[in-house]
Amino acid sequence: MMDLITLDLVLAFREAGCPLCRLRSDSVRRYLFHLLYENVTDGPTRLHLARAQGFCPDHAWQLQAFEHIHWQDGLGVGIIYEDLTGMVLGTLREYLARTSRPLRRARTSLRGRTFGRDRSGRLGRWLAGRALAPAQWLLTRLAPAQRCPVCETADQSEEGHLAWLVRGITDTEFRKQYVASDGLCLPHLRRALACAEDEEAARWLAQVAVDKLAPLAADLAQYTRKHAWQNRDEPKHPWEQAAWIRAVAFFAGESDDAGDESPGQARERALADYRTRPEVVAESTGNGRQCR
Repeated sequence: MMDLITLDLVLAFREAGCPLCRLRSDSVRRYLFHLLYENVTDGPTRLHLARAQGFCPDHAWQLQAFEHIHWQDGLGVGIIYEDLTGMVLGTLREYLARTSRPLRRARTSLRGRTFGRDRSGRLGRWLAGRALAPAQWLLTRLAPAQRCPVCETADQSEEGHLAWLVRGITDTEFRKQYVASDGLCLPHLRRALACAEDEEAARWLAQVAVDKLAPLAADLAQYTRKHAWQNRDEPKHPWEQAAWIRAVAFFAGESDDAGDESPGQARERALADYRTRPEVVAESTGNGRQCR
């Protein structure tokens, strides 16, 4: 009976693109779905998010797009970031409260002293300590203590599937399934070669990559050649027209698009809506500070 990880790989082999990229994307989407569907108020999840200061930039915007596309709303994201925003706001206010009094004492203590009398340099070191310590305190509390939870989940899934793929190429039927796929992107090929248990396995992975990369190189050559003016009337085949996109996917890995609307488009719309706020309108028209 086929185990679940092997089944995941075999099914991914039948889809377009790098199978490990696809499986990593699937793990991210599963995490985001379960987070928004049932774990927004989960205690351990909220603690991890607090320690991680939320998500990395890519997964933060993917989370936003995911909820917008699947639920046409942002309640889950709003709940998560209400908590995080309050935490950062509290840290900033505490910093301001901590630094207001020491600065006054520093100015008072300088009265009657001159730099010339402080031959040992103690005054300069004291001032440097006063200037750096509060900022360091703030930076320490604003820095994440854990990684983005989506990155952790995706990495764990990817490591498991990668190890299983390299182990599986010793099986003849598994090899056939892999050869029939689009193969690995270059980042995953590097990692697979690093995991290869012997030279035979490494050579086999390299040979499959050559067999798949050679047609891509030929298609790229035709794609660029047919852009020349003297060749403009030659037929342009679909596989040649797609070659440049396939090349990017090989070198960078597959794109993980969360849906029809890109995070950038959603962000631009949100900024446009924000600029209709009366206070922002007043600032932008000269009745207050310019908003950037």
